[in-house]
Amino acid sequence: MDISEQYKDLTEKINENLPLKAYPIRELVRNFRNNGHPITLKTELKITSAHNSGDISGIMCTVELKNGYKMACALTHLIFHKSTFLYSEIADYQRKREKTIKQLRSRGMN
Repeated sequence: MDISEQYKDLTEKINENLPLKAYPIRELVRNFRNNGHPITLKTELKITSAHNSGDISGIMCTVELKNGYKMACALTHLIFHKSTFLYSEIADYQRKREKTIKQLRSRGMN
């Protein structure tokens, strides 16, 4: 299965199992704070949708705070508890995606 098929397959699985709980990485915490929403690394986010945006951006998610505020972010910007349904597939995607991003950066493409 090629990368685009893997992204499509995982995106569909995520959307079929929404909402999913996740936690932000530091960069996402900064983005929320810059938009007037002071969250922490321990703030629980709810994924309400996922979109396959292809190899350039990967899988994007809409996450929501308990107060209803929503923001789009990359699936790589989220941390999942090991008991989360699809954890192993998401973690595998995140590892591969991070490797791809590093390769693109080293070639000056990002």
